[in-house]
Amino acid sequence: MKIAIRVLFVLLFYGASGQNITDDALRNKTFESLIDLYDRNVQDTVFAERIARSYIERARTIKDSTRMARGYQRLAFISKPHLAVKYLDTTIILSMNSTHRNFPASGYLFKSFYLYNNDEYEKSLQNAILGYQFAKKKNNLEQQLTALHQMNGVNELWGDYENALETEFITYDLLFENQDIANFSEYYLSSLEGIGKCYVRLNKPDSALVYFKKGIEASLKAEDTITYSAFVSQSGTALYVKGEYRAALDSLEKADVYREEFNNSYLPNYYYYAGSAYYNLGEKEKAVSYFQKIDSIYEKTHVLFPELPRVYDKLVGYYKAQGNDDLQLAYLYKLVLSLRLIDDKRIYIKEKTRIEFEIPKLVEEKELLISNLEKRNSRSTKTIWIAFGFLGLSLIALFYYFKRQQVYKRRFENLMVVNSGEPSVAEESENPVDEEESTGIAPDIINEILEQLAIFEKKKHYLSQDISLNEMAKSFGTNSTYLSKVINIRKRKNFSHYINDLRIEFAVQELKINPTFRKYTIKAIANESGFKSAESFSKTFYKKHGIYPSYYLKQLQNTN
Repeated sequence: MKIAIRVLFVLLFYGASGQNITDDALRNKTFESLIDLYDRNVQDTVFAERIARSYIERARTIKDSTRMARGYQRLAFISKPHLAVKYLDTTIILSMNSTHRNFPASGYLFKSFYLYNNDEYEKSLQNAILGYQFAKKKNNLEQQLTALHQMNGVNELWGDYENALETEFITYDLLFENQDIANFSEYYLSSLEGIGKCYVRLNKPDSALVYFKKGIEASLKAEDTITYSAFVSQSGTALYVKGEYRAALDSLEKADVYREEFNNSYLPNYYYYAGSAYYNLGEKEKAVSYFQKIDSIYEKTHVLFPELPRVYDKLVGYYKAQGNDDLQLAYLYKLVLSLRLIDDKRIYIKEKTRIEFEIPKLVEEKELLISNLEKRNSRSTKTIWIAFGFLGLSLIALFYYFKRQQVYKRRFENLMVVNSGEPSVAEESENPVDEEESTGIAPDIINEILEQLAIFEKKKHYLSQDISLNEMAKSFGTNSTYLSKVINIRKRKNFSHYINDLRIEFAVQELKINPTFRKYTIKAIANESGFKSAESFSKTFYKKHGIYPSYYLKQLQNTN
């Protein structure tokens, strides 16, 4: 349902009926009249193909490679996706050395669009990055914005959502510095959608709704019904995250009448949020029917989407409650498999993003990357110089890679040294007397609470996912205020950090000493360590130790 991708096509599809014009008549037309004729008849694909091929042949006779590229690009627009990508590859090769400001970037950007719509997100990201580089070189702001929206779209789906949000705002600011550009409205709507979707995935629904509301207002003003419906549907996802399930269903179902106008990712997204809303409202049979539709789509297309494991997790729970062991086992298998596949996809795209997508590096390294592209695509006599450029880029990439790996390795080694013995996350304040006086709590009560905390840590009660400050205080025979103060003063951290630190150190030690534990998935390790999700576990682990648990696990396996 990505609005950004529509931008490049705004001026290409006017729509008209085919015309009975002979091939000789086409050959006698000028280049620009052929393009005009194509644009007016693009919906008549048979006639449009004749026009495009006539344009290509005419350009070939005068050896005009840029015009040939333009013709193949038009041919791509009216072809099936696999052929379109092939024609766009030809466009890129033909226009690699073109002086025209739109080429070869437009070839890369259209190719990125087709790959995105075909759910080939990694390749879509790569082509968007290449398109950005050439657009930057030729100072083509519209193409730069389109490329950034494409890159952001992939990262909003599979990347680091906080970084994706940051780059969405960079794009948003760049757009508002250049409000006089063509198609400003389309770029603006795309930015609003991208920012809102990032906030949804970061569980900040109120912020998301602010930007979705702006999108609704702008699309109403432009009398754009399809875009309006897209924003209404996106608002439904934010309302779901907010816990307003009936309102979410109302928005989702209101927009669903336009489902044919949205892209391939729309249906699983709609089924997921509608099904989850019904699930949380207690209408589990209805919810399961939506989840089974998602499973059916996945079985047919084998296209992953980030929420797929949650779908299978709910289906496993539902059929477990029904006592249906066969379906429970079948969906459990799919849950494990989808988790593994999604982890691999996230790792690839996040690494690709770190290496090639950071905006400052993207600008600074453009010349080196262009040299790399020329080596890959050019058939000119400059092969040796391009090879040197590629070598230079490779050395820089290797330098950054090894530098990052060295940082991670040092952190791993420090972690192994610091955690060579028992966990020490609960170390106490060095000045207990002064601190006890500052709490206003009697010393004997403080000592009682500390004794209870020692038992709590020894028995590993922190591994329960249902811990709360109030419940823990009750089990200690005290109140939450006293318990919180003692933890703050004596453990030198708040309650949440205290619990999470214990859990992380448990995971660190258990992975280190228990070979069986090292065979678990990250989600399973997270659950065993008391976390409710792999994402929160990984985030907390990284915040404390500067490496991700997947890296720590891999290094342990290599060491052993």
